[in-house]
Amino acid sequence: MFARAVRPDVESSAVTEPPDERPSRRTSRSPQLVAIMLATVCVSACQETTVSGLNVRAAPTTASAVVANMNRAGTAVAIDCYTRGQSIYGQTIWYRITQPHKGYVTAYYVRADSGDVGAHRAC
Repeated sequence: MFARAVRPDVESSAVTEPPDERPSRRTSRSPQLVAIMLATVCVSACQETTVSGLNVRAAPTTASAVVANMNRAGTAVAIDCYTRGQSIYGQTIWYRITQPHKGYVTAYYVRADSGDVGAHRAC
């Protein structure tokens, strides 16, 4: 693609390693950066919605105002704490979330990384 410039004052043997075999900072740091980013994301949002159209509410009941709607299943949420609220299919735990919206969602429609409420603090 590109022609290499030839300099008569520099011997070709002066180059000790070909350009494609030199270590790259970006390549050598990429795995570390990815690990740090994944750890950060998992601390803040290793929970996700299981249905599309999930309403985020002002309080832990379906009678409270809808403050936002999460359009797709698998939306990552950051759980601040949990509380008891209206029963949804027998599930009375509601999570107060801070991301992507602030409000309450029923635990019935959220897959938490730990699988139980004990990993989160009570509100």
